[in-house]
Amino acid sequence: MSKPKKLIIPLWFVMIVVMLAGCTSLRKAELSAGNDPEKAIAELTEIMKMAQQDQIDVLADEEFMQGSIYLSDAKRGIKEGDLNETIINNAAVAKAFFEDARKTAEPRKASARRILEARASALGAGVRKSPALVENMMVIDEDLKNATKRFSRRLPAKKFSEFQKKYLILETNAVQFSELNSAKQAIKQAFNDNADDLAPKSLQTAQLDYEAAMNMIAQSPRSPDLYKKSVDSALASATQLYDVMNIIMDAKGTPENIAVQIVKQKRKLGELSSNVGKLEQNLKSAEQTLQEKEGALKQKDSVLKEKDSELKKKEDVLKSHEEQLARASTQVRFQQAMDDARQMIPASDALVYQQGNKLVFRLKRMNFRTGTSIIPEFSKLLLDKVDSIIKKLDAEKVTVQGHTDSVGSELVNKRLSQERALSVANYLYALKGGYKIQYAGFGEAHPIASNETSDGRATNRRVDLVVSVKQ
Repeated sequence: MSKPKKLIIPLWFVMIVVMLAGCTSLRKAELSAGNDPEKAIAELTEIMKMAQQDQIDVLADEEFMQGSIYLSDAKRGIKEGDLNETIINNAAVAKAFFEDARKTAEPRKASARRILEARASALGAGVRKSPALVENMMVIDEDLKNATKRFSRRLPAKKFSEFQKKYLILETNAVQFSELNSAKQAIKQAFNDNADDLAPKSLQTAQLDYEAAMNMIAQSPRSPDLYKKSVDSALASATQLYDVMNIIMDAKGTPENIAVQIVKQKRKLGELSSNVGKLEQNLKSAEQTLQEKEGALKQKDSVLKEKDSELKKKEDVLKSHEEQLARASTQVRFQQAMDDARQMIPASDALVYQQGNKLVFRLKRMNFRTGTSIIPEFSKLLLDKVDSIIKKLDAEKVTVQGHTDSVGSELVNKRLSQERALSVANYLYALKGGYKIQYAGFGEAHPIASNETSDGRATNRRVDLVVSVKQ
């Protein structure tokens, strides 16, 4: 008996069915902003912010994550010029998920009240000001959700103590960041400018005062009266170091003692402020000035390149056409990308192959922690390498596809693959590669190996980047 022929369904038909199914199955909340996409985004951003303040992002993480995904889609839609109807639809779905998250969180608050108080203190201390601290908090939050079975049971006394200590340490780190980050950045900048050779005394004083202030905050993070004097000393020393190094960098060869005297004189004349509160502002101003100079140099370089390009076009007009066509060839670009990948990335980390008119980067070693979507530092290095190759391709769009093995429920695997795909998409978006980014999570639906063995399951736990290039 011969096999029946496959029914081929056009892609456009599948997309319409999926869109209609999504529209009928997902609840939408009424937006106060009406049909104004910009106002809708502002409304949802405020709702999300309030939910985070009420710690709903940890109490009802599944619904909160879904809301975040649809809000992210709406924001990206504005940037990419999507239809207003699509943006408003995503915003309305996001609001509905945030409302559901608040309802889910409400009955869970009682069992988690005491540990959430410790977490709230860390948030109040300014954890969200530092991306590194936010990542640390996300790891602790994941452990807390697992320990309480998503807040369905109370923590034993010993476990409560362990988590409380973790959030207290996070709170201390947040206070240290808020109070001393400008001093830390000034010391780092001075060190990068060879302050250990050019201004060793000023550098050592700033480093010692900084460490002393860090220790004082660690002893009493909730008592500003106890650590304020030490923090002020650290900021004053960092300001002094910053000003001394500016004098030395502006006039190469100036000895440190002479630079110190010049700083004192300028302060007397009012040309320099000793107000330590201006240190962070000065650092930002210096960074902006540097960026402006770099921008001006790039612009000049661009003008020179344009003139050079025009001359070359005139000289090589007869032979350039064939060379340009060859460079524009998708096949040539793909082959170069695959060659670059083989040189830069071990085969154990990623596989790169052509699939029709697309190039696929199969990332084998993303090494997500079990049940989480936080990208490990090692895997960020892998994504950096892949991004550098994609940029050379003149890519138009990259679709991030998350996949899992079959361990666990299908629903959980679907959600986890979506979260991981979103994490990778957001990381690539931050690298500013100049290409559009989409993401999708398929859970366990598309295995490429048997889930009956550990090696097969490891193979199925992957992230694929499907690259489309400009023709």
